[in-house]
Amino acid sequence: MKYLLVVGFNCEVYQQEPLTRIYINNNLIDEFNILENKNNLQSIFDNYFDLNQNKDFLKPFSHVNDFLPLQIKNLPPLRFYEIDVDPREELLQIRINIDNNDSNYNNGFMTKSTLLKLQVLYFFPYDQKILSYFNAIKTKNRIGTNYAWYKRYKNMLFDIVRHSTWYGKNEQIIDSSKKKILEFHNIGGEGYINCNLVKKYGIYIPKLVKSNRYDIDFSFLKYLYDKYQQHENQRNTD
Repeated sequence: MKYLLVVGFNCEVYQQEPLTRIYINNNLIDEFNILENKNNLQSIFDNYFDLNQNKDFLKPFSHVNDFLPLQIKNLPPLRFYEIDVDPREELLQIRINIDNNDSNYNNGFMTKSTLLKLQVLYFFPYDQKILSYFNAIKTKNRIGTNYAWYKRYKNMLFDIVRHSTWYGKNEQIIDSSKKKILEFHNIGGEGYINCNLVKKYGIYIPKLVKSNRYDIDFSFLKYLYDKYQQHENQRNTD
């Protein structure tokens, strides 16, 4: 079965761009330098709710109409990879190695360094019918007493940055399973990002807290799917 892997980094470069290598089950998928791309989404989103902007806080907030356009407008450069996975595999390991020694470290002090943030890491079936099937199940089942489960950050089905861990050579660990969601943290120095996927419902997904209660950001998935189809003959759609 074919899958799409989508990767996008924010990066504030001090002097030298970091080098990254992406592996799936120890197979090298790509190697590239992460270009300068500062993260403006959080400040823009905060301004959206600024009291000085005369926003009506009693007005319902629409993810699709309000937040999604801001999210898309401020995405980092995205890289798309079409992956053909052998269905006999029971486990998949996605590993992203980061080479980044760019800093002014001297005599035990450091005031400047290259920092990056993994803002986008999605892995999902290429077949849009499968995505629609899982979205229909979510929509049908989430209405009820267990609705809160569908908004748990641990139970996003294809947004796998929320199931990834950063292991830095400086012993820094950012583990999303411990409520330290990687997309909200800057990382510096050398290390790697790891995400393990298991086979469930015939597809590869993270190990969820309760696999029958999951959430899907279907509108954003559709954006990624459509964007890839527009540029499927190009590996890099920067």
